[in-house]
Amino acid sequence: MKKLIISALIPIIFFTSCERVSSQETQKENSGNNVQNTANPLGIPLPSEISSTETVCILLRHAEKENSGTDPDLSTAGKQRAEELKRLLGNVHIDHIYTTAYNRTRQTAIPLAVSKGIVIKEYVPAATIAATQLFINNILAENQGKVVVIVGHSNTVPEMVKVLSNNTLNVTISETQFDNIFITKNSAAAGSVFAVQKKYGQSTP
Repeated sequence: MKKLIISALIPIIFFTSCERVSSQETQKENSGNNVQNTANPLGIPLPSEISSTETVCILLRHAEKENSGTDPDLSTAGKQRAEELKRLLGNVHIDHIYTTAYNRTRQTAIPLAVSKGIVIKEYVPAATIAATQLFINNILAENQGKVVVIVGHSNTVPEMVKVLSNNTLNVTISETQFDNIFITKNSAAAGSVFAVQKKYGQSTP
């Protein structure tokens, strides 16, 4: 009886740990785990680990930006972070990449998109929680069995993560934070399976 109860609870368990990963740090792992960690340091589920009704989302805020203009480009630090993102996801299967129309979000995703041969899809950032829910519903409906990357903003990524985690992962991203990255898995049948917050690249306040 206890085994049956535990099995029933497994689909609704949420993992909300936070850890930092980088290309350099994965090289310090022991030899038994080094190949696997170097290939996939963020622990993104493999295609074989994603059912036809599940969607894996990788969400992050755009990288560091210049402090001028209404639509600034990435700064030197931001361009370095974009390259780090490309390296971290280099061996990860990705089906689609979504960004807003702003330079800073597109430029964050461009190195990764070019390396994967993926055409970036643009979306309009949601202004309300209802609009966020609708956007996420569409993402999940259109990407069952797939892995997608979504690049957003400090005021939109937390709301998307909140929806994808069924309100179990509530985070805030300050204006100076650029190193957060979130991995979620959702099932069309069981809802949110897990939501994990991690850190990547150069640490920011």
